[in-house]
Amino acid sequence: MAEKLERKFAYWHGIDRTKIPWYPTIDANKCIGCKLCFVSCGRNVFDFDLQKNKAVVKKKFNCLVGCSTCATICPAGAISFPNKEMIQKIEREEKVLARIQKEAKKKKVKMDVERARKEVMNMLSNIKIKLDYEVAGNIYESELFRKIHDEIMRCNIDIVDIYVESPSLKGSWDMKAPSIAKFKVVSTEMEDISDCAKVIDETIEKSGNVLISKR
Repeated sequence: MAEKLERKFAYWHGIDRTKIPWYPTIDANKCIGCKLCFVSCGRNVFDFDLQKNKAVVKKKFNCLVGCSTCATICPAGAISFPNKEMIQKIEREEKVLARIQKEAKKKKVKMDVERARKEVMNMLSNIKIKLDYEVAGNIYESELFRKIHDEIMRCNIDIVDIYVESPSLKGSWDMKAPSIAKFKVVSTEMEDISDCAKVIDETIEKSGNVLISKR
């Protein structure tokens, strides 16, 4: 019976995983039943036959293409893999390097976002003062945050935890439906940011938006 693949392992860079014959083979005569491969593999490729005291390959296509860690750590040298040139041949034929460009961009964006988030969390742990703002109006069209950014360049403050709620994009742009923006004004250096807050308040008013609350 054909192996039922888990969705997350069904494709490798868009290629049907079953078309890539990369998976471990166990030499039962060499296997000493140490269970190291069974315990170490995070993709549950292996099972263990207690009666025979041997490791067995249960879900071969769960194996990460190119990974051979189990063979490396096997103390008996009982695990083997195909030649890696097979993978390189598939990479050329399937134009894998061209396929992964979008994947690489997405991964880089996620990494940058996560890095920025961690930096903000570290900063928040050291804040001396914080103000919570809630603003209503044409947030996108008025370029509110760009204008605030330009005005606070001289202040030792930052805007964090930005959240914008809009009925719809077309509604916001075409029908001028108001959006709600919530954000925090924080500083790790200043204990009094009233002057900077005043600049923000004036920027909100000049941009045609309405300050609902500040606390």
